[in-house]
Amino acid sequence: MQIVRLAKSSDCNQIFDLIKDGDPGMTTLPKSKLEVKERINWSISSINKKKLSDSKDSYLFVLQENKKIIGISAIYTSVSKNGSSIFFRRKKKKISSKSLNFIKDLDVIQLYKVKKAYTELGTLFLHPNFRGKGRGSLLSLARFKFMALWSERFNNNIVAEIRGKVDKDNQSIFWKYFSKYFFNEGLFNNDEISYIDNSFITESIPKHPFLLDPLNKKAQIIIGKPNDNAYPAFKMMQSQNFEPNGLVDIIDAGPCLDCRINNIELIKTNKIVKVQSFGVPKKDYIGLISNTTLKNFRVVRSHYSMEGDKVNLHRSLFKDLSLTKRGKVAINA
Repeated sequence: MQIVRLAKSSDCNQIFDLIKDGDPGMTTLPKSKLEVKERINWSISSINKKKLSDSKDSYLFVLQENKKIIGISAIYTSVSKNGSSIFFRRKKKKISSKSLNFIKDLDVIQLYKVKKAYTELGTLFLHPNFRGKGRGSLLSLARFKFMALWSERFNNNIVAEIRGKVDKDNQSIFWKYFSKYFFNEGLFNNDEISYIDNSFITESIPKHPFLLDPLNKKAQIIIGKPNDNAYPAFKMMQSQNFEPNGLVDIIDAGPCLDCRINNIELIKTNKIVKVQSFGVPKKDYIGLISNTTLKNFRVVRSHYSMEGDKVNLHRSLFKDLSLTKRGKVAINA
């Protein structure tokens, strides 16, 4: 059984073993065992908060299969609260001349600051040997089940950044032809990019618009395009009502998508129901099922059947979701 749950302190070694050979292009992955521990502690601290405030919280999830952790994902709240998040915005700039009697639209990109706090979906990583069979979608979509149950912990605007295109050497094409010329490369070689507060970028990149036409064509055509490996995640976000908002990442020009929290499909259709029975239910439905316990939150994908306004579950879910015999679960109906 594949189970998504919140990370706990005892997961540190397994998570580090999972990500230490991870994709170097994923700048949001922890870089050391100490950072893994810090991420877990941050998540635990966020969960334990009794008084909610508009602060930077994090919730770290793991995908467990046969007691082995094979993937992680996270939610970060109030991003940009203590410093604007920086993107490029692609747009048209109109120029004209009365004397020559012409009007022309130029394709440009320009720095764009997001000052209003938002919640970001990030740090989605699944071990390459375990990709497929719905594991990636379970790991990603489980976050929406959590958000549906405790929506007061999150901002109204939810953002997902999708990784951009890379070359045959797994290097960012946009970085190669554009962004790297504004920075001290040593900073990036040392993995010192902040995955939440990147306002330092404004110290290096001029504020004026940049014409795209002189840019290398390889870089032009990939602006706002998802990485081939990230395309399924891009489509999955669209299926949840996320749409590109015109912003792209500074480093790899990957697309930025957003959606209002109450418009996310899994959140809109989330429904808490009582459990009628545990056994072998008729295969009327299959979908994500979670318990409703904050600190022991768990999600699975399983068959279930409905009996009025109550649900019949497979007997294995009694243990997998840490349920009581007359407990409640969250389904999507």
